[in-house]
Amino acid sequence: MKKFLIAALLAFATTGVFAQATVTETAAAKAVIEVIKEVSTQSWGFITPEKALDFIDNVNPFILDVRTPKEWDETGVIPGAVKITLTELDQHLAELPPLNKPILVYCKAGARGQYALTYLKVLGYKNVKNLKGGIMAWINAGFEVAK
Repeated sequence: MKKFLIAALLAFATTGVFAQATVTETAAAKAVIEVIKEVSTQSWGFITPEKALDFIDNVNPFILDVRTPKEWDETGVIPGAVKITLTELDQHLAELPPLNKPILVYCKAGARGQYALTYLKVLGYKNVKNLKGGIMAWINAGFEVAK
């Protein structure tokens, strides 16, 4: 019986029954890879705190904080920032600016901001910057936060 089971498993494995499914590229996947290619040529969309301050002063972007409420309470926010957690961003599209409005996005250290940047780019925003090092880099640079 044991030999039969082993032989049957080998037969199934060689006929492709356990083979992986065929990978198919979706429209969403194509859009994401195009964004990745674009931002990879632009320093991944990162902007230093100093350049972000200039961006705010000269361009007046929509400022988006994608951290959690606990984080907002702990460290404050960049003045004028709209607070929408990354995991709820898709539920607050009506709160986002028109597609031609520049956006400065940030989180605590940069990773969630990068996810948000990618999502915003896929939505069609062209001028999105992610604060390199997040709010922690902003605070370490000595820039103002609102509590």
